[in-house]
Amino acid sequence: MAGYFSAASFRTLGSAATPHNLFTVENIDATKLVYVRRLAILMDATAVLTAVMPQVKLSRASAVPTGGTVLNKGQFDTANATNANTIIRGATASDGGVATAITATAGTTLWQQYCMRMHTVVGQVLAPDNNMAPVLVDTQNLILRQNQALLVQVVAAVGTSNPATNHWCVNIVWEED
Repeated sequence: MAGYFSAASFRTLGSAATPHNLFTVENIDATKLVYVRRLAILMDATAVLTAVMPQVKLSRASAVPTGGTVLNKGQFDTANATNANTIIRGATASDGGVATAITATAGTTLWQQYCMRMHTVVGQVLAPDNNMAPVLVDTQNLILRQNQALLVQVVAAVGTSNPATNHWCVNIVWEED
């Protein structure tokens, strides 16, 4: 393996729409494989939400995504270089900044779950670290081959489940071979 790498999105505000594409990881290299090791999403709600809590989904994108903001990739070992054809995209270019829409269509669903919501704004609520891929990827490979991509999106039943008072962040760790 070439090494472990990581990336994190900027803080992305809810869009009051569904679906809302938040994050993609893609491999456009014919000679490399990408092994996703960890994919997590966090959401901080800053207002009462009376609608159903936001639901997020991980799917294989039906085509290679476009748009969005290409994010910087971190190295666990600076002696290793990440492949330029492993591309990570976020839905904004700065924390809480203007949206840079990711154009991608969800394909086969791999995992989905609800995130938190506040029915009152009394007290402190800590954002849980929600796994967007099952813990199974710790020991089994979730592989991206050439021209394959994963898409993380909010797919809440109604747009009011994803108001602009929701703040999203997505983190990923992967290996390249």
